[in-house]
Amino acid sequence: MLKKLISTLLILVFIICVEIFLVSLFTLSSPNQFVFTAVDNFNFYMSLMSANPTMAIELALISNPIFIVQRLDDLQTSQVWGLYFMPVNVIVLFLLALSLNIFKNTKINLSQWLWVLFASSVVMFSMFYLRLQTCCTSGPTWLLDLWLFSQVSDPLVKTAMWQDIYIKLVGHFTLIQFMISIIGVAILVVVYITVTNQRVKSLIN
Repeated sequence: MLKKLISTLLILVFIICVEIFLVSLFTLSSPNQFVFTAVDNFNFYMSLMSANPTMAIELALISNPIFIVQRLDDLQTSQVWGLYFMPVNVIVLFLLALSLNIFKNTKINLSQWLWVLFASSVVMFSMFYLRLQTCCTSGPTWLLDLWLFSQVSDPLVKTAMWQDIYIKLVGHFTLIQFMISIIGVAILVVVYITVTNQRVKSLIN
């Protein structure tokens, strides 16, 4: 059990490193600060818990990140970019890591592995929260939201068209995120069921 947990945590760390690598690659800059906001705000959460438990739970589990990986400017005073890991993100990514650990210990072929990697990428994409200084965002935003907003703000593209798309989607991003993550999870489940059925058939034969 302990071995499986350690293996899952290592996969989780690898997933986080992949996300950090992708942001570093596209921004051409590496992170230079790692902040455990959950630890920094622990006393505040405990004080708030006694005064307003509902708000404390909302802040601790939904609104505030557990940790932030970020790039600060040369003076270490302003954030260039920040990758935010909310509690929901971490829980979903941990479950993804657990799934990958199960597949790692299961005999699956190359085609099935490609589907697993595709589904994992879909789930990761749905949980990607980023803040870019250059994109006028006041806080962490889902990657698709951030990208669409950057198109709206780009004078070199058809701004009116992108504004229309953004206005139509902005109120539904949470639902879109959920549906995208469900697609990824569904693919993983289908692959797992297929592999299990293949194993059962081989044992019967």
